[in-house]
Amino acid sequence: MRTILREIKKKNTKEEIVRQAVALFKQKGYDQVTVEEIAHNSGIAKGTFFNYFPKKEHILLHLAESHSQLMGQIVARHNEGAPKERIYRVLRDLLDIYLKYSGLLRLTLVETIKSAAESREAPSNMAVLQEAVRDLIEEAKHGGSLRSRWDSDAAASVLAGVFFHTLITHASDAREEAILESLRLQLDVVWEGIADE
Repeated sequence: MRTILREIKKKNTKEEIVRQAVALFKQKGYDQVTVEEIAHNSGIAKGTFFNYFPKKEHILLHLAESHSQLMGQIVARHNEGAPKERIYRVLRDLLDIYLKYSGLLRLTLVETIKSAAESREAPSNMAVLQEAVRDLIEEAKHGGSLRSRWDSDAAASVLAGVFFHTLITHASDAREEAILESLRLQLDVVWEGIADE
């Protein structure tokens, strides 16, 4: 029973750290917030903070991982239609999340890119998206709705790259119409090379 209560307390503390950090990031800007402020606002000692996150940047990676958990739900929601349209709807839903939290997610995008380059231990958001798109492509190939001479991993890598490129290109311009138009155009261009249609 004590172990269960201890785990619940740890989970609640971690959630409170994240909640307070996000509030401070929104209020003051990420670079102006210190670990000391996050710890103080969370009601913990600075040393306790490091039991949960090795550095302030890891809060952003935690947020990115939390959003990546939505991937399965988003893909499942778009389980019908032509493969290209399904992929576009998945990317559009991810883009909607990005736009809803654009200020904070710009920071998580930077940390995700750095993390993907530095560590091969845990799958990054990029890898999670790539895997979801690869699975969708494989399903379409096996179901006969997509003929392609390209390896599914390579195709998924390119499509995930298009999505992240779109986010990076439009990081300073959060106009949904412009981003969606760019994403659609790039997806169309890439799809011509992926599908044997």
